[in-house]
Amino acid sequence: MKKMIYGAVAALVLATTGCTGSFQVMQAVHRWHRDFENRWTDEICYLVAVILPIYAASYTVDTIFFNSVEFWMGNNPLQANTAEATITRVDANTAIVQSKTTGATYTLTRAADGTFAMTDMQGNTVSAEVKGSLLSMTLPDGTTRTTLL
Repeated sequence: MKKMIYGAVAALVLATTGCTGSFQVMQAVHRWHRDFENRWTDEICYLVAVILPIYAASYTVDTIFFNSVEFWMGNNPLQANTAEATITRVDANTAIVQSKTTGATYTLTRAADGTFAMTDMQGNTVSAEVKGSLLSMTLPDGTTRTTLL
């Protein structure tokens, strides 16, 4: 009888959430294995994430916990650690980065040698470094901001 009650409660909780959510953990796993420059390393990491049930575990945690919290509370608890900027691609080598906190707009340009240059709207150069899917920029006043690409 206890098993039936626990099963009914679990089914009720899962059925009443009704939210597919943003799947932040799944996206983080996907970004992790896509961050490698070498396509063979990317493929090996993808296979490892599938063979070891990393994708299955992240999907389960997202579905049962984080997406339910997102439905009931209105925001995903992991969303605070995601992008604080809106990034719009202009072309293959240029993107516009707009800070959600300050509203400042920057232009991010990739050079032929793979390096990045960033300028603000006044044309001032901002130090920018891209590692995988993280963009770190140091503003002229010395403050540093990091956002996900």
